[in-house]
Amino acid sequence: MDLRPTSEQQQLINRAYNLASKRFAPRAAEYDRNATFPEEDYIDLRDAGLLGLCVPKQHGGLEADFETYCLVSEQLAQGNASTALTYNMHTLVMLFMGEIIQNIDLPQNVRQRHDELSEQRYRQVVEQGVFYAQPHSEPVESGSADKLQVGGRRFGTRAERINGGYLVNGRKFFVSSAGAADFYATPALLTGDGPWEERTLYLSIPR
Repeated sequence: MDLRPTSEQQQLINRAYNLASKRFAPRAAEYDRNATFPEEDYIDLRDAGLLGLCVPKQHGGLEADFETYCLVSEQLAQGNASTALTYNMHTLVMLFMGEIIQNIDLPQNVRQRHDELSEQRYRQVVEQGVFYAQPHSEPVESGSADKLQVGGRRFGTRAERINGGYLVNGRKFFVSSAGAADFYATPALLTGDGPWEERTLYLSIPR
């Protein structure tokens, strides 16, 4: 087994290393000292095209897989670990919309709708430089009806259909990039009847 990075991976590793060493690292201590979001790091990530790291090429991204993302993130973390952590949230959303969901068997109409929405989201990332957070952490265990046989529980956030979209209600106790991210990708359970698996949504909520 050849564990050496491919030439394409090495180019991305080098790009991330240069950002981390020349741009992120010199200002990381100040961000920590002031407890502020690394906004300049995200400007650099945007300018370097790395917000589109895991966006499919057909939508203007670099179409990196999970392994490549890990190699890139390893370099970014050496410049500013907080930036790498929050970048993780954004990149996983891109992977959920693409590589991960492609391996899930979906009804044709659901797949078509997902592809339409994903194309819009990808374009916003590539062309406008938006980035995502993942508000998944919820503070209180829900009732026994929400517990799963495989362990854990269903998310407590609920979504109700209204004219033009959904009304979403939930409580989160920790959100990386809160107040800075442009969109928040969160699971929610659609109110109504039917199996909970069929009512589970993954929503993109603007700031």
